[in-house]
Amino acid sequence: MDLFTDRTKRRLRDELLDAAYDAIVAGGYDGLRMAEVARRTGVSRQTVYNEFSDKWGLLQAVTTREMERFLLEVNAALADAPNPIAGLQAAVERALALAGENPLVKAMLGQPGSDQASQLLTTRGQQLLEVSHQALDAHVREHWPEVPPQDATSCVDIALRVVLSHIVTPGPPPAIVAAQLARVLSPFLVQSRRQS
Repeated sequence: MDLFTDRTKRRLRDELLDAAYDAIVAGGYDGLRMAEVARRTGVSRQTVYNEFSDKWGLLQAVTTREMERFLLEVNAALADAPNPIAGLQAAVERALALAGENPLVKAMLGQPGSDQASQLLTTRGQQLLEVSHQALDAHVREHWPEVPPQDATSCVDIALRVVLSHIVTPGPPPAIVAAQLARVLSPFLVQSRRQS
């Protein structure tokens, strides 16, 4: 595939994802229609099916793209922190704050069809968890070289699961959750650094 064709295909995929994002935010999972996404982007419905297979595949693609954008900000919070414990606290707080104001997350949890869409964050969330884990794990290993890799991986896993839990069922404000998680994991991280 030549560069122009590749660029055109990526641009079309982004337009399809933008249209799907808008549809989900406006009407939840029930409001997501392949035909409407096709109409908004000026392509055939078959083109949308060829790209995403089905409605669930389209929802996964929209959510994965949003998660990748989300992770850029979370990684920035990790990178700006002076140490792993402060990084953990800043990243968790940023993730929860972003999720709380994100229109897609709100639609997935509160719009028509949210019982199905929210499965991407709960019972069928393995793909998102893996994407998040890979991105965060690589970033943490780079910015926390003093923490043994297996400990960094465990820390990322625990933090991700706590964050997902609080996104689906909000609890205390993000700053409080972040401080609690940092306090619980800080002895583990301090001990790991001493052993390395």
